[in-house]
Amino acid sequence: MFTVDLHRHFEAGLRPETIARLAGRHRVTEARTRAGATIPGIDPQDPESIRRYYRSIAAGFGGLDGFPRFVDSFGLPLSVLRSPEDLEQAVFEQLVDCAVGGDLHTELRGSPFTYLENIRGPEVSFGASGPDVPGHGVPLRDLEEIAAALAAGVDRAWRERSVSGTFVLAFSRQKGKQQARLVAELAARLHRADRPVGLDIAGFPETTYPPRSFVEALQPAREAGVPVTVHAGEQGGFPDFAQASPALVVEAVEHLGARRIGHGTSLAASPAARILMRERGIGIECCPVSNQCMGFVPVRRHPLRLFLQEGLLASLATDDPLMFGRFSVRETFRAIGEPLRLTAADLLRMTRNGIDTAFVTDQRREWLRGRLNAHLAEGAML
Repeated sequence: MFTVDLHRHFEAGLRPETIARLAGRHRVTEARTRAGATIPGIDPQDPESIRRYYRSIAAGFGGLDGFPRFVDSFGLPLSVLRSPEDLEQAVFEQLVDCAVGGDLHTELRGSPFTYLENIRGPEVSFGASGPDVPGHGVPLRDLEEIAAALAAGVDRAWRERSVSGTFVLAFSRQKGKQQARLVAELAARLHRADRPVGLDIAGFPETTYPPRSFVEALQPAREAGVPVTVHAGEQGGFPDFAQASPALVVEAVEHLGARRIGHGTSLAASPAARILMRERGIGIECCPVSNQCMGFVPVRRHPLRLFLQEGLLASLATDDPLMFGRFSVRETFRAIGEPLRLTAADLLRMTRNGIDTAFVTDQRREWLRGRLNAHLAEGAML
């Protein structure tokens, strides 16, 4: 069964075994939240202890503190990524692991700013302090080193294992236009015609920081040909999606030139917006397990089936496997296939859609299509 995963957050895709190994290397003995609070009863060097912690996070999504606990839970994987070498190795290992799990191609995403604090220390801040200094004496070259390490992990996976991947540099919309501009500039520097790097807007809330707010900040990346994806239409709840209307999805495409949309569930509320997505060939990175866990859309109400019926380029993705418990697209499909009445033919179609909308060179795209076709010609089942 071959699959493609286009929406997977890097640190939230680390397996407990990887976290435990890195914790042992760096002698990390206490698990901490993103805010720095100690998590009692969790051994960061024990994979099973880590699994228990994240099962408790998943079980608590429905509570009032569910979302804050989810955000804080990123602190554990981030705490063990202590150097650019860690980043490169962890990207390499995750891509190889995804390939073993069935991925023809995997795209990881993350913000260099997210990793900067653990590599350079908690004293780092992000206020303006000079033309080449993103914050409190931290040279821009530190961010460049981090971003380069992430891309190097992708290059190594291809060079050593013929495992296909892309890294998508991200920023959080609520962190402001200065951070957005710096990440866009980093993406522009790293992007190459023969090895693309993507750019993503994540964060919350969507309505307060709409896509049009970042037109100028993203200009360096767009001028360099960096492909853009945007978390949009995610944070509105079924059935009216009022907190993230389909207009925000359209805005991401028309104002930012987004080639893909992360989540896009609010498209269910607008036939006109779906027509636009289909006519312009915009990829939709669907994450039904995530959307249900976060309380936005129940799996049985997810518009993925509608997207496929209407010919949109929808693919299936894992989003945050560490938190949501599904570490591969295969596992994700097994979780959502029955309630959405999806078949193996639908999964094949989503794989093809993923290849068509992947941030890769035309040569790599043809290679991926060739591998998939050879797999099917051998009579292998998806």
